[in-house]
Amino acid sequence: MINAIHIEDEPASIKILDLLLKNHCADLVILCGDASNISEGLKLIKKVKPALIYLDVEIEDSDAFEFLEAAKDFHFEIIFITAHSDFAVKAFRCDAVDYLLKPIEIKNLRNATVKAVNKINSLNNAKAESDTVKFLKENIGIKKIGVPVLDGMQFINIDDIVHCEAKANYSIITLINNKSITATKTLKDIEMLLPTSFFLRVHNSWIINIKYLKKYYKGKHSYMEMENGNTVAVSSRKKGDFLDLF
Repeated sequence: MINAIHIEDEPASIKILDLLLKNHCADLVILCGDASNISEGLKLIKKVKPALIYLDVEIEDSDAFEFLEAAKDFHFEIIFITAHSDFAVKAFRCDAVDYLLKPIEIKNLRNATVKAVNKINSLNNAKAESDTVKFLKENIGIKKIGVPVLDGMQFINIDDIVHCEAKANYSIITLINNKSITATKTLKDIEMLLPTSFFLRVHNSWIINIKYLKKYYKGKHSYMEMENGNTVAVSSRKKGDFLDLF
């Protein structure tokens, strides 16, 4: 459940949304208040700290975009609810989750709210994972990285990584026990997590841990053999960087 507020200057519209949310979205959001102008809206944001705002385009003598500029230091998702279709493009430039027209259709309201909640939960999960990795690095002293996998976050001892291979938008991380982990990150993203003191990008598709390098084979199509018996290609562009290390 997430906290939401409604910014709208028409009392009838306020009552309608309140009723619709209670009857059709009570499992998703808690409506924690409403405001009818920019000043009241900013006070309500400071008090409630909502994750979601249902926002009318026209607010008394101002508009939603002036309000969003005033509230730019706060973080929340937006669902626009308005009688005007003219502002849709401008609304989506503000990264709005959805743009609903009055009178509100229940199905559209429900779908927009589900999208907003999913986005908020995804962002919160990503932050929690990032905070966990940071804690491990700063407080535990264990040399680990956290990489996203299909069912969550996998924590890996850096010293156990032999090599990493690019597979489209995924990366295959091979460990010293020959176990492989499929990370839902590109090889470039994985490279940023690894210390440059031991890990070297030797090809667009390969990163190696030089601690597990066994033999280098020179030639037009040079490659290297790792301690686990696997071979890794070395690009002509990266060959010089690799040889300079030794």
